[in-house]
Amino acid sequence: MSHVLHHRIPPPLRSLERGLVREWRLLRFMAATLLAALTPATYTVAVRRSMAQAVCFSAWQVLPGYALLAILFGAATTHIMVVTAASYGLSHLALEAVVRVLVVEIIPLAAALFVAMRSGAAFLNRLTALRANNVDLRQVSTFDQQVLPGVVGNFFAVVLLTLVSGTLVLCVAYVVVYGLTPWGLAGFTHLVGQIFDPVTAPGLLLKIVLFALAVGIAPATVVLDSARQGALSSDMRITARLFLMLTVIEVAALVLLHF
Repeated sequence: MSHVLHHRIPPPLRSLERGLVREWRLLRFMAATLLAALTPATYTVAVRRSMAQAVCFSAWQVLPGYALLAILFGAATTHIMVVTAASYGLSHLALEAVVRVLVVEIIPLAAALFVAMRSGAAFLNRLTALRANNVDLRQVSTFDQQVLPGVVGNFFAVVLLTLVSGTLVLCVAYVVVYGLTPWGLAGFTHLVGQIFDPVTAPGLLLKIVLFALAVGIAPATVVLDSARQGALSSDMRITARLFLMLTVIEVAALVLLHF
């Protein structure tokens, strides 16, 4: 009877139903993953070893190169914005624009995309290969040793790279604007304090954490995809899922912090 009634549902409603079921499964998976990551009993010797390897690959190996890239990008972008603002007689707004645009908006998104393209893609390929070899990723031991370390490693990488690159860009912006002198520290710290007010600072931290969660969990959602789907189809679905998460988080942050 229920099967007959299901076929009587209009196709748009059936698509909506499947979409809601899919999103509910995704939310349940995210909650279960976070619960496992916050449970001390999860961290056996094997899990800690796998997690240390994942953190080293995702964060520590790329930190020096990414830091150098952040310094060069920050110096070039700050110089361009300062020169452009001066040409329009808006030199007093150049440094504020650098901090608001680079540190608050671009740096967190750039770190999330970088980790997603490097570590997230490698993590997804490894899980896809395991599933192709008929490994049950839902099994507790396999999930703890294969899935969870990658999630934590990517999460930690996004947070670390964002905080380090944001700090370096602030330092570079000061040097570009004021030079190697301590006389601008008072005005610079006052400006940074005004930008990172009690609303913006917690909002930025929350956005970084949500970006890190999205980058960490999105590749692991291959566990939810049917084993009958091809690897290319699964990769495209998970990539689209990740970009949708990042877009929703960014739009929500813009609305909450600027309106």
